[in-house]
Amino acid sequence: MPFVDSAEIHVEGGAGGNGCLSFRREAHVPKGGPDGGNGGRGGAVVLEADPQVRDLSRFRHDVHHRAQRGAHGEGSRRHGRAGDDLVLGVPVGTRVIRDGAPIAFLDVSGDRVQVARGGDGGVGNRAFRSSTRRAPRETTPGTGGEAAWLALELRLPVDVAIVGLPNSGKTAVLVALTGARAEVAPYPWTTREPAFGPLRDDADRINLLADLPGLAADGTPRPDGRVGQLERARLLVHCVDALDPEPVADRLARARASLRALAPGVPELVVATRCDPASPPAGADLAVEAQTGAGIDALRRAILERLG
Repeated sequence: MPFVDSAEIHVEGGAGGNGCLSFRREAHVPKGGPDGGNGGRGGAVVLEADPQVRDLSRFRHDVHHRAQRGAHGEGSRRHGRAGDDLVLGVPVGTRVIRDGAPIAFLDVSGDRVQVARGGDGGVGNRAFRSSTRRAPRETTPGTGGEAAWLALELRLPVDVAIVGLPNSGKTAVLVALTGARAEVAPYPWTTREPAFGPLRDDADRINLLADLPGLAADGTPRPDGRVGQLERARLLVHCVDALDPEPVADRLARARASLRALAPGVPELVVATRCDPASPPAGADLAVEAQTGAGIDALRRAILERLG
């Protein structure tokens, strides 16, 4: 199943139930009077951050979501039952956007936001009784629920985002650092989906590393890329291939134009790949040979030091 980090959904609160038109009729009670109950309120649509939900793939084809409507009022003063709320589980880190503006960011497990209000229940004829209106036949219908189109964006809380131009050795660095199971191949765009791996520090705390594909050769984000996920990263590990004849500075400049727009102010560690750790090229902070593991320990220490 492809990793999906954005979706558009339509949500609608349940309609309220109608008020009831009814008159009490019992043996030996000549003047029973009105006894129609009110309709129940419609259910609301609620989004909840669920740690068991991996991404937004369930919403690729399941677009329309409507809460339960309220029950109609009944005779004998019985009010209709309120509709159940519809709770939709979304991944932790989901931003909710309505009419182009963010309305919520579900950043903690269990966070909730109501995105569509249920309709009000109608009024039964008993509510219209008065000293001058002994037998009202007036009722009101329930109102419709609130409806809206929402954009959902998943932004994962990664600690380290591994980025770079195509074929710069990002996945090999992730595998060498964390042991993640990810495909490594000597051609561009091997990684179509984000790959993740854990990096433990000396206190046994886990830092999440992510190999984020998505930059084209000219440094611009590809439409099918995932570099938007670096928005919440604490550190960028920027990989450059030391065997590429193009100057490192030129490649860094192309990529940084996009990276700084997506993650302004995030510190960067430039790592030359397929390189002797003892002789990193100009512009690189460190050099590694991921296939042999040379320089990986030094890179691990540098990452943990910058993460604090």
